[in-house]
Amino acid sequence: MFRPLAIVATAALLFIGCTNDLEINDDYSDHTIIYGLLNQRDSVHLVKINKAFLGEGSAFDMALVQDSNEYRNEAISYAKVFRLDANGNAIDSFPLHDTIITDREPGEFYSPVQKLSYFTTPFVQRIPNIATGSRMYLHQDQTYRLHLRVNGKDITSTCPIVNDFSIDPVDQDTGSTFGSRVNLMNAQGTDYGSYEFNWKSKQDCKRFVVSFRFRYDEVTGTDTVRTSFTQFLGKQVSTNSQVFQDLSVTMGGQLFFSGLSTYIRSNPDWTSVNKRIFRGLDFLVSVANDDFHTYLTLTEPISGIIEDRPAYSNVDGALGIWGSRYTKNVVGKRLGGSTLTQLVQGPYTADLHFCSALDAGGAFSCN
Repeated sequence: MFRPLAIVATAALLFIGCTNDLEINDDYSDHTIIYGLLNQRDSVHLVKINKAFLGEGSAFDMALVQDSNEYRNEAISYAKVFRLDANGNAIDSFPLHDTIITDREPGEFYSPVQKLSYFTTPFVQRIPNIATGSRMYLHQDQTYRLHLRVNGKDITSTCPIVNDFSIDPVDQDTGSTFGSRVNLMNAQGTDYGSYEFNWKSKQDCKRFVVSFRFRYDEVTGTDTVRTSFTQFLGKQVSTNSQVFQDLSVTMGGQLFFSGLSTYIRSNPDWTSVNKRIFRGLDFLVSVANDDFHTYLTLTEPISGIIEDRPAYSNVDGALGIWGSRYTKNVVGKRLGGSTLTQLVQGPYTADLHFCSALDAGGAFSCN
């Protein structure tokens, strides 16, 4: 007879001792977030230094408040980037300065004004040769160390620089010879074929992402508008970024023509264009070093059944990424004869009124 009374009494005590408030916020703790990607083609290098935030209410609303995720000037007492030799000794240094970005588009975080840090580096060399190569502003065979002191806490990270890599000479050639042209039809020109783009990886080149850009003008009456169609071709990851490796991606002919047709027809006014002038086909290659590749891999959309991923950071004393990247493009490739014929007369693009600005005097020249 006493058992029901005991249960009721216990339940009453539980209700008296409980509260409807659920505490999810801990005491404030300073967590620094760093984002910095070095590219030896750049003379100005940006570093984003933010703080994590937590509070009552919507995180999206707090993100729009500048003070939620940006440090005050006095919080960062030391900020430099050092160039290191092979033994890890500093042989040059570059102070970080503050700058204000005023044209940032609206998003999840504070805009249109944002504070960034930056440092500048002088001209180093021309690559691949001193006569006609591209100007570079970082030493690709050395490493760069970031050192910050935020609210008395030291933050450091070191990254190597993605090296320049070599594209196959035929794929690099933008001349008018038959062998250098992009052929997306078979040898007889009777069916679709494919084009293979080849390169060799170099030091600290881990992930390669390749796209093509098809450039053309749209002429409507007396108006000419320059436009382009860009599409992802493929991703290749080297097995070892310290070993040079032959890599390639393939561009399918039918996918190219159908994709171009779909892109142009997505504009409601596509039929009003009198003429489209082909200006060149470009190949765009972006490269990430090992750390940046790992970061990208762990932040890509989840496609499998495993939803949990480990957080990744290569910054000591903070969270984030201090990595390097590189870009290299082939600009102005021409189309092979049967491929150009397909562009002008083929089933996907015949009614788009294409001609070529790169084949003067030819059957499909715009002149």
